[in-house]
Amino acid sequence: MNWKLEGDEKITPEQRRMLNCLCGDLSDQINWHGHRLSKDDWRWMLTGTTLGLRMVPGIQTGNGSTGFIFLGRSSKDLSKSQASDTITMAIQIGDHPDEQGLDCKPVKWCDTALIGMGFNPRDFE
Repeated sequence: MNWKLEGDEKITPEQRRMLNCLCGDLSDQINWHGHRLSKDDWRWMLTGTTLGLRMVPGIQTGNGSTGFIFLGRSSKDLSKSQASDTITMAIQIGDHPDEQGLDCKPVKWCDTALIGMGFNPRDFE
């Protein structure tokens, strides 16, 4: 799976599959500062970090203070280069969660992720 690409063209299907696979593994194995994030949450957080999130006051619904919400963009908005950076960031977080102040073990990547990283999954058995 070729996800290490450069260019301003849109994220490729291969990059999208790799990012989704990594986000699934992160979701299953990483507790983000006391919060269990879904696969989609991880993808939005990683993409938002790459593309830049904006924080705005939440909508008043009559139930009291809503605090703030973050506005981001879809991973479909990533360029090939940005997708490569985002995938690398996901791998770095999974391999070294302590660098993010997380008290958990490194992620045990699924076979699809390992193949995408260029490894033979049997080497990790």
